[in-house]
Amino acid sequence: MTGTPSYAALRARYDDDRVESRGTGAGAAEARLARALDAIGWRAANGADADEVAPLAAEILIACVADHRDIAVAVRDLAALLHACAAPMDGSMYPASAFEPAAEEVLWRYSRD
Repeated sequence: MTGTPSYAALRARYDDDRVESRGTGAGAAEARLARALDAIGWRAANGADADEVAPLAAEILIACVADHRDIAVAVRDLAALLHACAAPMDGSMYPASAFEPAAEEVLWRYSRD
């Protein structure tokens, strides 16, 4: 990974997804986000399946590109989602902020898929 994607890169990818999905962008975005989650090893996390997390991640992406335009907010929100969807542990779970590098990588991979 080379860092957090730019807003322009996320917006361009989402705009392409909207065209591919005939207006909404959700279907193509969800598929790309599921692939990005799989690429970071989400299936090995034993939490919610990537196909279950991707629609929620798409909502975070859409809020970023269509509303607030703040990548840091999208990373924080996606990290919180990953934290919430990770396998329950014995109380020693890392805080949501520990998931921020994974969230950045998911968005980076999504923008380049």
